[in-house]
Amino acid sequence: MTRRFPYLTDQLYFLALAAINAVHGLLPFWMRRGLYRMCRYDIDPSATLQGGVRFFHVGRLSVGEGTLINRGVYLDNRGGITIGKHVSIAHDSRIYTMGHDVHDAGFASKAKPVRIDDHAVLFAGAMVMPGVHLGTGAVVMAGAVVTKSVPPNRIVGGNPAVDIGAREGTPSYRLGRRFWFAH
Repeated sequence: MTRRFPYLTDQLYFLALAAINAVHGLLPFWMRRGLYRMCRYDIDPSATLQGGVRFFHVGRLSVGEGTLINRGVYLDNRGGITIGKHVSIAHDSRIYTMGHDVHDAGFASKAKPVRIDDHAVLFAGAMVMPGVHLGTGAVVMAGAVVTKSVPPNRIVGGNPAVDIGAREGTPSYRLGRRFWFAH
């Protein structure tokens, strides 16, 4: 069917993805695990993805133990996103893995995976661009646009994000904020 009717196939795929995004926020946490399996996401059972999270693809998403992803977060997992353990991603953050080559005459798509290591923090409205690696304990300040990888335990902020300084201490906290009606 994909070769004979590519336009129809694409439309059906995006319709299904819209349904996944709509249903996700309505399901209680214990039922979301079934949705994640159906979508081929590798989400640890102790991770929390609140309602209003938007997925851009099926598959290509891994989320570690205790990670908290707040409402309104965009997960552009078309190029692949790997998120470690006890990562805190605040509301309205965006993680992009795909864009377009502005120098290509055909405006070709290009994708690079994003990796976020354990105990990293993204504050509200942060934006992570394709190919970025956030090291263990890295902190991205609110509204920052991260275009380059961030070493472990460094704090970045601004647009484009620049190094602000070191994160003091070694993070050892465990996140676990799953409230029944937190959407």
